[in-house]
Amino acid sequence: MEAVVKPLEYIFLTLYLVVFVISLIRFPLYKDSPLKYFPLILLFTVITEFLGGYIRDFIGTSNLIIFNIYYFFYFTLFHYVFLKAIEEAHFKKYIKVGIVLFWISYLRDILLVDIFNYSFIASYIVGAGVLIFCIILYYISVLQSSLVLVIKNDLLFWVSVGLFLFYIGYLPIKIMRTLFFDLTKFYLILLIIQFSLIIVMYLFFLIGFIWMKKR
Repeated sequence: MEAVVKPLEYIFLTLYLVVFVISLIRFPLYKDSPLKYFPLILLFTVITEFLGGYIRDFIGTSNLIIFNIYYFFYFTLFHYVFLKAIEEAHFKKYIKVGIVLFWISYLRDILLVDIFNYSFIASYIVGAGVLIFCIILYYISVLQSSLVLVIKNDLLFWVSVGLFLFYIGYLPIKIMRTLFFDLTKFYLILLIIQFSLIIVMYLFFLIGFIWMKKR
């Protein structure tokens, strides 16, 4: 299985770079949309992954602080994207409550968890859960609007599909790897699933950039 993990890692790291470059090329088409910060999220992801890999492989120390900080900005930015994309006032209120809950859970992790040596699992679960909730509200909003007729040309739709599939699949893995890390027997299997989910997510991002049209 180790022979499978490395190629998958190279594939998704390559996709990170490819999708980021394409996001810059296609930026004029969505610069006025809620996704205008998407290239920033992609860039932040690229830097975090490569910096985290460098710390792990060459310095040989824990890189958890990098990812613990990264997830705060990552989830906050995506929550904001859907807050701006959805027009229904009551949906916006739900998302704002979700954002506050995520910030409170992150503050709780900051105060109670060693940021250098332990993953912020509680705030990660809340952040991912709120993001899934935002995506569901977005789908409901789309079904109630005329956007449903041209949905395949909307970048946010493809981004939301990628995110939804990833977090529905990865959230249980995150919990298992954090709370049951002694189950090394299944570690490589979980890692393969995780990397495969990342690849699927970024392929949906890529489809979105290819099919998108300026609204």
